[in-house]
Amino acid sequence: MNTLASTPHAEGSVVPGARTVPAPLHSRGRASLRRFAFLSACALVALAGCASGGSGDSSASASAPVSPRQMDGVFEPLIAQSALEEPHERVCTNLSLPFELIAMHASDRACELSPSGQTQASSIEEKWTLGGDFRQIPSLPIDSSEVFGSSTHDPNDLYSYKPAILTPQGARDLSADLLREDGNYVEPLDGTQNGPWITFLGRQVSSSSTGDHQEDNVFAPWTIYSWNRDEQRLRTVMTWSDLPAHSPRSSGELPPVSDGMHAFYGAKASTDHGDFSLIIAQGLDDSTHSTKPQILLFGAYPAVSEQGLSVVATTMNSPLSSRVATLSGTDFSKVTTHFDLKSQDYRISGLYAAGDHHAVLVTPSSTSSEASSFLGLWDSSSTDYPTQWIIVDSRTPWVSIGEEAIAWGAGSQANNAQMYLRPWETGQITRLGETPGYSRPVVAANGRTVMIPHVNSQGGIQWSIGEFTAE
Repeated sequence: MNTLASTPHAEGSVVPGARTVPAPLHSRGRASLRRFAFLSACALVALAGCASGGSGDSSASASAPVSPRQMDGVFEPLIAQSALEEPHERVCTNLSLPFELIAMHASDRACELSPSGQTQASSIEEKWTLGGDFRQIPSLPIDSSEVFGSSTHDPNDLYSYKPAILTPQGARDLSADLLREDGNYVEPLDGTQNGPWITFLGRQVSSSSTGDHQEDNVFAPWTIYSWNRDEQRLRTVMTWSDLPAHSPRSSGELPPVSDGMHAFYGAKASTDHGDFSLIIAQGLDDSTHSTKPQILLFGAYPAVSEQGLSVVATTMNSPLSSRVATLSGTDFSKVTTHFDLKSQDYRISGLYAAGDHHAVLVTPSSTSSEASSFLGLWDSSSTDYPTQWIIVDSRTPWVSIGEEAIAWGAGSQANNAQMYLRPWETGQITRLGETPGYSRPVVAANGRTVMIPHVNSQGGIQWSIGEFTAE
């Protein structure tokens, strides 16, 4: 289940009237947190004058469609693009959506559109708080007493953070030594949870850094790790060097997901034949681990649900990932196409799933002047495409999903920075508060725990851990 995700494009995209604070180096925002501390006066007093940075449009992952001849010998996906069926039925035609949705099968269920602004506050029972001094950086709540993240004894040392379980009593490091690859420090970043497995991303930080967070992030080597709560064991699952590529590429941070047996990651890689967006898989334990990760197909945004592995695939006639499909079966070879997005101004920039619940994020393209995004929701037991759409007043929203609820915010956008929660049980949208520059709530994979960021009196980010009531 995909409990945490962020859009992989620049959070600093600038449009008229939309103010931003500096975009984060990592999706969890450690770099942005440090900048937030130094630039709190800018963020809280003169937001309009803050500089923003971004990592580019995700469409840069493939500048043009590549031919099968070019793919041959570079990447050999398990699923060929020809296996993706062509959706043919227009759906949600009763709504004034600024894009067209084409599905395999239309249902009789009418589509609904909800505004982003809600006045009713969520009912949250706060349990404890953490953060504020950069010694503990949370990623996702496990339950109301434990949070996965990272910790350090010296927040001024950028190479000192270790993956950790954070509790009201303090931090428990998951590794005795710093995570290192080829002698370079690998910083632990965001992760997701499925059962006892917490699968998380690490990115290499080295002294060869250019100082340009956008450039460093695009080519920073990545590693996928997993920690098993039952076994209390940390594993290295796969790294970018396992792929036949000259270098990794990224237009942002996306955490890996797992189905309890395999880890899945939406990787980007550079080769002599161009840049590729790939869905890759690797076994989590010794019985399923292979010598090299399996390349499943060309696409992005893997998300695990009860149906299988949902992805946004790249169609043959477009370099953009626009077609939502599910891979199932023990070898992921069964392909079910769900729907396609048709638009010149909007694109799919995120896919999320937990249990039967799914969400897709549709945001303006880099060339569009539109300021709002759309979050589409559906339950796979009743339909296979979004039937409820929520307008989000941000070009770069943050989304977190669990089996009990979905939460979202504006990301690092400074205005319209309200955060929202929608329990699946009630379907009612309520407000979690407002945090300009760090509008990023996180819900647990299981249960009703939610983690809400706030700005403390020193200008740092502090998180409240609590449980919501579905009323």
